[in-house]
Amino acid sequence: MYNWQRERNYRKIKNDDGTFTYIITVDGVGVEVTAEVYKVYSQADRRERYIEEREAGTLLSLDQLEEDGVPALETNRYALSAEDTTMLKLHGGKALEALNSLEPEEIALIKELIFDGVTERDYAAKIGLSQKGVNKRKKKILEKLKILVLKS
Repeated sequence: MYNWQRERNYRKIKNDDGTFTYIITVDGVGVEVTAEVYKVYSQADRRERYIEEREAGTLLSLDQLEEDGVPALETNRYALSAEDTTMLKLHGGKALEALNSLEPEEIALIKELIFDGVTERDYAAKIGLSQKGVNKRKKKILEKLKILVLKS
């Protein structure tokens, strides 16, 4: 089996004191970098390998990425958009009234996803839906809120 780790040009080395040293090899010379630089570099390398594997038909799973020690991309896919955040700031009182006019299930979804930071995947598992179904509901509710706020 192909071992990509032997051929990569970056390493994470655990020091005796429990800290880590991050090394990227540039033109045959090991250069010590910060954890942030290492993370971005390793993510870019993983993305490149992903594209190659997709073209070759040998995709890896997220679990495999974790096993390989590749940090997952950190994004907050569940945050409000800049437009929605601005709308809530500009129409604060109206937004609260609009929230109170929602159905109990809609309020629960918004509370957990937006205010409590629960992921769509976790919320979907909790209520027995798919993540995509929860995402669609969230979008509809946010659109409903937007209409209610702008109408009043």
